[in-house]
Amino acid sequence: MWFLYAFTTVGFLGYFIRKIYRYFYPLHMKTFEDTYENDEYNLLCYRIMFEDGSTMNKLELTDEDISEIDDANKIKYITIDYMFNGQFMKYITYEKDITFPFYIFNIEKPRFEYYPETVILNDVDVTSYVTPYLGPLCNFYNDRHSPIKLEDALADHPDFDKFDFNSGTLIMISNETPLNGKKVIKRELPCSLIWKRHAAVDPRDEHKLKDFEYINK
Repeated sequence: MWFLYAFTTVGFLGYFIRKIYRYFYPLHMKTFEDTYENDEYNLLCYRIMFEDGSTMNKLELTDEDISEIDDANKIKYITIDYMFNGQFMKYITYEKDITFPFYIFNIEKPRFEYYPETVILNDVDVTSYVTPYLGPLCNFYNDRHSPIKLEDALADHPDFDKFDFNSGTLIMISNETPLNGKKVIKRELPCSLIWKRHAAVDPRDEHKLKDFEYINK
C-alpha cells in the first residue's frame, strides 16, 4: 500500500514539474512559415520507374545500386521524394543522377514570387500532383536537366489511364502578380513542365513599380 502511494506521489510530482518546465521552455515546432538560416533538405525515399512499367521503392540508393538494378531491369527514371525547408517536393531524373541536395547554395526568393497556383489538364485539376515538382527554384528544375514530362509527373494520379497527353490543353494559373493579376499560361499537348520563376513582371514594365511596394497577401 505504501509502495503504491509513493509511486503515485512521485508520478504526480514528475508530471507537475514537467508541466512547469514546458510552460517556461515550450517546444518549438517548425512550420511552413518558419525562416531558415540555411536551406534544409531531408531525403525521404527513391522511387524507381522501369521501362516495363514496374516500380521499386528504396530508402537508400547508390550509383552502384543503380548500375546493378539497371542491368537487371532498364530504368526509365528515378523520382526523389524529399522535404525542402518543411515543404514536400519531388524530383525526377532521367539521367539517373541522384546527387542530393541539388543545390549547394541557399535559394533566394525573387523580388516578386511567381508560381502556378492552379494546374488544369483538359478540365481536370491536377495541381496537387504537379506542383511538388516545381522544386526549390520554382522552375521544375529546368536549370538542371531536360524538362519533366507531364505524364511522368502524373504517374501517381488515380485517373492516369484516362488522361490524353497528346491532345488538348495544359493550363497553369499563377498567383497574383503586381501589374497583371493572375496570369494564365496555356500550352497545347503534348508538352513538358516549364515555368519561368522571374516572369511575374516584364522587365520592360519594372519602371512602373519604382515607387510601388508589392505585398504578397
